[in-house]
Amino acid sequence: MKREFKVAALAAAITLSGCASDSDSTASLPLETNQSQTAIQIDGMKQSIDLAEETLSSSYKAELDWFASIQIRDAKKALAEAKEYYAEFELDPSEANSSSGFFSSKTNLQAAEEGIAQFKVHISKAESIRTEVLTILEDAFGYREQLAAINAAKYYPKTAKQLEQNIKRLVDYVANEAADKAINAQPELIRKQRALEVKTVTRIYLSDAQKELKRLKIANVSMHAPETLARAAAAVTAAQAFIAAEPRATAQIIDKADEAMFSLKHAQQISNVVKKLKAMPEKDYERHVLSYEKILLEITLALGAEDMRDQAISKQGKNLVNHIKGNLQGEQETMLAQQKVRSELIDEKAHTAMLEKEIAKLSAQLLATKQAPAATVEKVAPIKNATVAEEADTTTVTTATTNEAS
Repeated sequence: MKREFKVAALAAAITLSGCASDSDSTASLPLETNQSQTAIQIDGMKQSIDLAEETLSSSYKAELDWFASIQIRDAKKALAEAKEYYAEFELDPSEANSSSGFFSSKTNLQAAEEGIAQFKVHISKAESIRTEVLTILEDAFGYREQLAAINAAKYYPKTAKQLEQNIKRLVDYVANEAADKAINAQPELIRKQRALEVKTVTRIYLSDAQKELKRLKIANVSMHAPETLARAAAAVTAAQAFIAAEPRATAQIIDKADEAMFSLKHAQQISNVVKKLKAMPEKDYERHVLSYEKILLEITLALGAEDMRDQAISKQGKNLVNHIKGNLQGEQETMLAQQKVRSELIDEKAHTAMLEKEIAKLSAQLLATKQAPAATVEKVAPIKNATVAEEADTTTVTTATTNEAS
């Protein structure tokens, strides 16, 4: 469109006369000064365009096109127009001050500058919208980050996509200056986001236990170990409830999931034993009981306890536990005694070191005391000598005075 205007302008220039191509301000300046200023302006425009392109690239990293799609669209359009006008005088500086169109009073340079200015306005508006969105929808974006962290879209892509569309709608409310709508719609969005978080965490950490529980039910484990299976099912339910209450307590969730899986495996083992018992002929009952008693005996002898097979198996187990507790208590008492001895030894060493230090101090004082009298004698002797000399000098002076009088 701009080039069509220029063609029309050229046609009009042929028909009409006296039309000046340069603006009054540039025409009144000396040629060299005008060219120098134009060159500076062209260079500045090139730098502005380069900076604008860098800013636009950075805006995508900050998702400004997602937060404020209309503003980024308009910013791209303004930058494209600025580059188009710049292209008119990029290789021919004389075109910088030419009219940008037949019906325009702006030069190509002015039109390019206006495009850059509009670009900055749109980018600034987009950044403002992003800041406002993150403030108003802080909770929703917090859940959005958490869903991304646990990769909810991998497990429930359809639901994740729907929630992303929902939050985008709220973002558009803010961008279109309808923040109240976004605020009112946020609680329902958060409810759905949290539900997806719980669902995803459950699938990540508890799906194996849930599948195992389902398998045990299908395998009719409840026929052989109903109580054990019921306890295992309760452990799975407890883990689910904990996840629903604390979906981000990962360490505790892992512990509860492990406990549930342990209970399920225990139920399977009990079921296996019961099934074998049910299928076992009566003549094998004794052999079966003796096999368990043999295991208890091996443990008993390994721990240094007496053979307790003359007692009921249940009592053997209790006595074995008491024996282990007694040994542990004895070991603990021994450890405490050793720690006490070590502590006393450390205290004794510290006391000895203190005594040695005190002895060294007293020895130094004693040595200083022994050296003190000798020093005193040396000081007294010079004093006596000085007194004798002084008396001799006095006698000499007196004699001299008497001689002079004579």
